[in-house]
Amino acid sequence: MSDTGVIMRKLIFTMAVCFLAYYTITAAGGKDDGGAAGDSHPSYLSLGNLWGEAGSEEGQFKGPSGIAVDSAGNLYVADTNNDRIQVFNGRGRFIAAFGSTGKGEGNLGSPGDVTVDAEGNVYVVDSENFRVEKFDADGNYLTAWGPDSEVGTGFMRQPVGIAVDAVGSVYVADAWQSLILKYDASGNFMTAWGDTLDENGGMLSFRPTYLAIDSAGNVFVTDYYNNRVQKFDATGALMATWGTEGSGPGEFSYPAGITVDASDNVFVADTFNHRIQQFDNAGNFISEWGTEGDSYGSFNLPFGVAANASGKIYVADTFNNRIQVFDFSDKPCMVTSLLGRDDYRTAKLRDFREAFLAHSVPGRRLIALYGRASALLQPVFEKSPLAKNTARVLLTSVLFVTASFIR
Repeated sequence: MSDTGVIMRKLIFTMAVCFLAYYTITAAGGKDDGGAAGDSHPSYLSLGNLWGEAGSEEGQFKGPSGIAVDSAGNLYVADTNNDRIQVFNGRGRFIAAFGSTGKGEGNLGSPGDVTVDAEGNVYVVDSENFRVEKFDADGNYLTAWGPDSEVGTGFMRQPVGIAVDAVGSVYVADAWQSLILKYDASGNFMTAWGDTLDENGGMLSFRPTYLAIDSAGNVFVTDYYNNRVQKFDATGALMATWGTEGSGPGEFSYPAGITVDASDNVFVADTFNHRIQQFDNAGNFISEWGTEGDSYGSFNLPFGVAANASGKIYVADTFNNRIQVFDFSDKPCMVTSLLGRDDYRTAKLRDFREAFLAHSVPGRRLIALYGRASALLQPVFEKSPLAKNTARVLLTSVLFVTASFIR
């Protein structure tokens, strides 16, 4: 049988199973039929949407924390308790790892965060060694700075987060000193802002943790103990602040990772609320997702978050020792394209996918199969109205037939 025939058989089977499940839920009395999928919520990717488990082998983790995406879409993960950086492609395929336990050149001690510049150089916060290490794109050690500096000239006491801007300036969040430290690409100290270092290490009036930089060069900082996000310009002038302690929209419980997407939206890992929150560039709440747990789409103290250029959001699900991926590209799937985003059946199928299929390996494989078929057929629908109308008739026929069997 031709490849096209095999794909069509799998597609029909997948659609039939999904629609049968949908009508089972409908007959049993599910959620409100009038609901529709919110445009601001992410969808789970059909492939490469979750990987990792506890361990020290390739693709395994022990407390992954900071993560970053390079210009090619590769993901860098600070595998904190394995004292290494792991590199994956955007779909979770292992590429390389570098770093080992120690204090020498290229060694790492509980690396807390990682970032990549426009040239592919990798900067790692070597937390236990109180320094930043710089590697080339292949993981070869280049230089380090931090621990030998004098106080006030780039000295690091508790570096946590790191980010690099479009011109190569490197920003480090030093939680103990309550400072943001700014260096050039070679590690030469440029400036700092925040609380001045005192005998108490700056107390708790500002506890910068992780960093992100938008297209205008503004610096976003999660203020961990104060349950807020602060926004500065590149010189350290405060531009905005938002958040307070709590679990409602725009509230935080010890926020950690932060990232900015291609549209300058801000995503925050609201760690102890076990969720991700999305804001616009000024701090206005847009959406949230995630609950506590170990199922697909749930989190256990997520620390790191990163965005790629096409709208995918990567989350370091730290205490579940895995990476999860979500899609904000707003590309409609096959059912959405055929039925419409606001059709109640679309919402039902989405709810079933997230509540049931996504919780098991067979279910995720079924989602992946559907995703492959959707990716193959969507371009055909876009080019041929006849093909799209034919598929819509087939879809509604399957719904009618499965409904008649159930009822």
